[in-house]
Amino acid sequence: MRVTLKPARTVGELAAVLGISPIKIGDPPEVVCGIATDSREVERGDLFVALAGSRQNGNDFALEALSRGGVAILTASAPLVGAANCTVLCVDDVEAALLALAAARRREVRARVIAVSGSTGKTTVKELLAVLLATRGTVRKSEGNFNSGIGMPLSLFCMEDADHFVLELGINHRGEMERLTRALAPDLAVLTNVGTAHVGNFADAGELLFEKMKIARGVREGGTLLLPESVSIHAQNTRGLHILTVGTSDLADFRVSRATNTPKGVVADVRWREGEIRALSWHVPGSIGVSCIGIGAAVGVLEGLSSEEIRQGLLAARETAPRMRRLEILGRTIIDDTYNASPEAMVGALETLSYLAGDRPSAAVFGDILELGTHAITLHDAVGECAAHSGISHFFTYGDHSAVMAQGAIRGGMPETLVHSFGFGEEAALARRIIELVPRGGIILCKASRKTALDRVIKEFLKYEN
Repeated sequence: MRVTLKPARTVGELAAVLGISPIKIGDPPEVVCGIATDSREVERGDLFVALAGSRQNGNDFALEALSRGGVAILTASAPLVGAANCTVLCVDDVEAALLALAAARRREVRARVIAVSGSTGKTTVKELLAVLLATRGTVRKSEGNFNSGIGMPLSLFCMEDADHFVLELGINHRGEMERLTRALAPDLAVLTNVGTAHVGNFADAGELLFEKMKIARGVREGGTLLLPESVSIHAQNTRGLHILTVGTSDLADFRVSRATNTPKGVVADVRWREGEIRALSWHVPGSIGVSCIGIGAAVGVLEGLSSEEIRQGLLAARETAPRMRRLEILGRTIIDDTYNASPEAMVGALETLSYLAGDRPSAAVFGDILELGTHAITLHDAVGECAAHSGISHFFTYGDHSAVMAQGAIRGGMPETLVHSFGFGEEAALARRIIELVPRGGIILCKASRKTALDRVIKEFLKYEN
């Protein structure tokens, strides 16, 4: 991961923010032009961040980084043996140092900062909001899913000043959210939802919810926290914040109503105390699309956009939203949603599939959902049961929990002849079986956690076209 600093910094400026004295070896350049966490990506003038991971220690690659033109090292270790003409910034905690530098950058900018977090949909909503807000002014956004304690600061460092910054905040463990949100100090924080993603890294779902809600602790005083109506804010420090909700009930501050779903997407109205926008549309039907319309409209209203700007922004955002990439292979529509998963996202995807399919034959290909811990069996079984009730023609499962999802579907009433279980290493056989059972004109949804690598099955599909 590498970014270009905007603006460039001196080593002295970085050290002053961190409250340390830089250690100069030889006669190093003073200006830092970029920051890299991978020594293979270092360019001339870069600061190399020596992260200590579970498998590798970045310090082992510091000399390589310097050989590529690096001029400084951020590390938690002592000065480097054999290093020449570089500056060492030695800190107690490298990630905390990155967040401190990010906080300093945040204090400099004039932009209104919007943070997006949640169990699912962060990247989609971030992309949506970036396009939406660009109808009124300049916008900078975090690239890809750079949303961790490393990715978020790097995203912020490379952003030139603008009217709006839109960044993701992603957490996997206790204690991460407060550090991220305090460094970013958003004017507006958006929580897409709170489900069971990464619940295996927490004591239970309640602790996960409590951690997610710590996003409120970093929002600037007088700022706004936008929540799904199903989430409670109790037991959190919300002094000085405006708390608003998005949902479909009369109690929501921004209410999505009269939703009409078709294979082409969803059209709905959004109402709030001061107004209403009718017939907003999103290209993904079901609850996923309803959520995008509600959040998009709410943020647009809060940031002062007109009804027409919100309408046009949502239309334009359809081109950049990453969800559910569609491929046409062998006369069948493949929906590639293999880059993330949670139990709730699986259920939402099944709902979307039912609308997209209409009367067409349909199939779901579900792989393992990771980071569920002791809840893995129960939750994979529940996903299988939901698949049984979704109306799909066939259910294919893949991975270590393939049999669990399959049994959940059978227990839910799906005939065994329509449920097909495959393990790792059986990608070719799975692809062949799908092609045999799902006829031309059918639609096939592929979804799993990224590290499950379900996209290998899609690659097997492509071989049949050659």
